[in-house]
Amino acid sequence: MSDGDETSRLGEFSERLHSDDIEVVCDALSDYQQAQADTRWGVENRYAPLDGEVLAVSRDLLDRAAELDEEHRERALSWALTMVWHLGGDEDVDRVADVLDGDPSPGLREEALLAASTAFESDAFKGGAVPNARLLAAVRAVALDESLDARDRGSAIHALGELDLPEVEELFIRLTASDDLGVQVSAAGQLARPAKIRAHRDLLQRLVDSWPEDAGPFSGDVRDAVEGFHSTYWKGTPLDDPALRQAHFDLRFPLGDEACLEAFSTLLRSDDPAAVGIALDHYASWEGLRSALSDGDLADARLPEVLERAREVLRRPISPAEVSALNVIGAEHATPDDAGLVVDVLSRTDSGAVRREALWVAGGVLGRSDTPDPRLVEAATSLVFDGASQSGGTRETAIRILAEGLGARADDVLLRALREGDPDTRARAARYLVKTGALDRHRAVMEEAAERWEENPPARFLGRSPADLILGTPHSVHWEGHRLPDPDLHRAHRRLRLPTADASYHEAMRTMLHSDDPAAVGIALDHWWDADGAVARGGEEARGPARALVAALIPGILRRPLVSPEPGRAHLSALSALSVAAQDDLPLLAEVLDQAGPVRGRVLEIARDVLWSLGESHPRLVQALGDVASNETVPADERSLAARLLEEFRCDNTDDVLAQVRGVSESLETPDEE
Repeated sequence: MSDGDETSRLGEFSERLHSDDIEVVCDALSDYQQAQADTRWGVENRYAPLDGEVLAVSRDLLDRAAELDEEHRERALSWALTMVWHLGGDEDVDRVADVLDGDPSPGLREEALLAASTAFESDAFKGGAVPNARLLAAVRAVALDESLDARDRGSAIHALGELDLPEVEELFIRLTASDDLGVQVSAAGQLARPAKIRAHRDLLQRLVDSWPEDAGPFSGDVRDAVEGFHSTYWKGTPLDDPALRQAHFDLRFPLGDEACLEAFSTLLRSDDPAAVGIALDHYASWEGLRSALSDGDLADARLPEVLERAREVLRRPISPAEVSALNVIGAEHATPDDAGLVVDVLSRTDSGAVRREALWVAGGVLGRSDTPDPRLVEAATSLVFDGASQSGGTRETAIRILAEGLGARADDVLLRALREGDPDTRARAARYLVKTGALDRHRAVMEEAAERWEENPPARFLGRSPADLILGTPHSVHWEGHRLPDPDLHRAHRRLRLPTADASYHEAMRTMLHSDDPAAVGIALDHWWDADGAVARGGEEARGPARALVAALIPGILRRPLVSPEPGRAHLSALSALSVAAQDDLPLLAEVLDQAGPVRGRVLEIARDVLWSLGESHPRLVQALGDVASNETVPADERSLAARLLEEFRCDNTDDVLAQVRGVSESLETPDEE
């Protein structure tokens, strides 16, 4: 958008914000909220440059609450509180307290509590500073009000959770004894925060033991907090040294940042492989060290020591802690110098978990290496074809890191996997070959492999058929899985599946449409009408070269007798093509309707949909509908539908045709619209 356009848009929005019409102001605030909601998709709030004006207008509405007429007051205050929730601060505490003290509706109470949470989060109340007494009392009153439901009280508890005050903590303890399970869970959730869990763990343990299994969506968070993050790979492994056991407890339930880091260092620097592994797991996991510290930068400062300790572990022969060491290095922190360590680990381990973590490190090494270490490539390649590497996703991980780390240099390995692998391996090899552009390098080989799969396809990967990844989509709509035996038709079908629509595409379409093979004609019709076929490759224009031929084929196909009560695949392809072709050719629809026979009902449904879409008919179609409506051998529901379409979509000859219909039957029941 040009600067001029943006200035104009913001100017128009500003005018609406300052309108004398309260509904216009509310609509503007609604637009701001929608733009704010859209930021979750990674876009900027287009009205953000006017945040100051939005907040000022919202505060003015709250200040004038008593002057607003009853008709607009609720909506205006709701939007104003929403803006304060997004943009407000500690200077809004009295405004929010006024709303809560005024016996608000449930909707306004919820908005006010959200705004209160913003006020309590502001810098003015950090570090234990005492907040506005009125707002604190008002929110506290909601939390204690047993006449309110658990949702409202939970919102109040959540807002108070931003405050580090003894009286607030005492309130949470009191509310854990509430008769309302939802209130219990909300209060317990505040006491289960990392800074508070150590002091209240016994209370919380008693609580969760008393709760039913399904105590609400947030009860699991409390249960997890009471359990604490043990480790990733060392659950069930005891620490024999009492000092290490205490350090582990202090790390899971810290008394503060300093104690947490001291416990972490004790474990990391110990000689016990399990203790070292637990420390490395705590560093690697989002549930571990960072969740326990108030400042993530404190954890970042320990990274050099952590990585050095992890590599030291890997240099030891068969260290029990190597899986944790590999996990903490991962692809993110791997360097080309780690290649030898990874090769050594892969050569000596028989653990699926160790292999998998080693491969992720290998992926990071390959991604940062100008010249990949051949030993590492060979080690990863061997796992693609090693029958012992099926467990834990090892083989799939090896394929992925080779493809992503080597690109085209992994082609030989992936092509071999495409030919020799089990169904899962073939599927993943196909996915990564296509992703790295191998179709441009090895199309013939890959298409040959894919064609062997079509009747016995390998496993799907990420919901996609590997054959479709290579050959293209769609195969067809109504002929899925059918292989054309004629070599020329088979080649033409393969051309239709490629992603472009040039002269060779249209030649292939004509070849199939001109053939005597009903399946080839049906597949070509599917590609012509389906939005994922011709249109996806060249837009609506891609249908043009074959339009006349398609229109000529449809009537003949639909005249063929049915071999069962329901239309077969050839009829379905022709009917689908008719629904598209008729949009620009109502006489074609009339011609088909004249001769439709066993598929007349389907053709009438197409006529209904096309007429509803176009909003107008054609004299030729009017006559065809009249012939159906006046034919007493036609089922009554089809005659009624034809008569209704005659009435709704008129042409110059409609009255004459209707007279003809009435001459045959004085009354036709009109079916209910679906």
